[in-house]
Parts: sequence; C-alpha cells; structure tokens
Amino acid sequence: MAGSFIAISHHGVSDAHELLARLYQRTGDLSEPLADIGEGLLLSHRERWDAQESPEGEPWAPLSDKYRARKPRHADEVLRLNDDLRDTLDYQADPQTLYFGTPLAYGAAHQFGREEINLPERPYLGLSEEDKQNVLEMLSLYLDASSQHN
Repeated sequence: MAGSFIAISHHGVSDAHELLARLYQRTGDLSEPLADIGEGLLLSHRERWDAQESPEGEPWAPLSDKYRARKPRHADEVLRLNDDLRDTLDYQADPQTLYFGTPLAYGAAHQFGREEINLPERPYLGLSEEDKQNVLEMLSLYLDASSQHN
C-alpha cells in the first residue's frame, strides 16, 4: 500500500503485542482477526472524519480563509472536497500484519503537514483509545476461541 498508512503486527503495537504474539503462536495466521480489526478501523475512521478530529479527539486545523473562499463544495469541512482521501481508506490483512491507510500519495501531506506550502498537519490515521480497547477485546475473543479449539 503506497500513500499513507499505519501497520499493526505481532511485532509492534505495545498493548496488543502479547495477545498478537500468543495468537500467532497458536494459529500461525492472524489474517482473520486483523481483517476484523481493519473493518472496525474503517468504521471508527469514518466517524472521526465526520467529527473532523484526530484519533486523539483533537479538532483538525481549520481551513484558511483564502482556501475556504475558493473551495467549490464542503467549504466549512476539513479534508473534504470530493471525499477521495476519506473514501480510499482501506486495509490489507496478511498472516502477520494489518496495513491500514490510503493509497493516495497526498495522504501523508495531510497526516503530517507540509510546512513549505503552509499545510498544517491534520492527523486522521491512528488508533484512538477506544480503537485500542476494541483491538484488545477482539484479540482476546480470538485467543479464547483458539484455546477452545486446541
């Protein structure tokens, strides 16, 4: 996935590391739980997009007056013109890693900002505290289910 993305695997994400590692050790394939996590992230990112806020719940930097004046639609909404960035959010789950993000190259500019063109950062990718809790709960359910099958 080119563009801007986050990756979740059994090699990272500190709170989920132990659960992911144990589940991977038992099953050898995290594709199914990671795909379920990806679906949840699509929903939570859509909700945050509608709320115009970062994963931490912070409002995105407002549009400049100059840009707002010439913006043809969604003039008062940040990161919305044709909704391409929002609508290209997707995930890819493989046996060890979940990639979540957008293939659009300009996604990184919005996520991290670009000082040279006065584009402020507007973080849209990431896990909120609620997302993290949902990930842990989902992994626990999968771990419990794998225990019952062994």
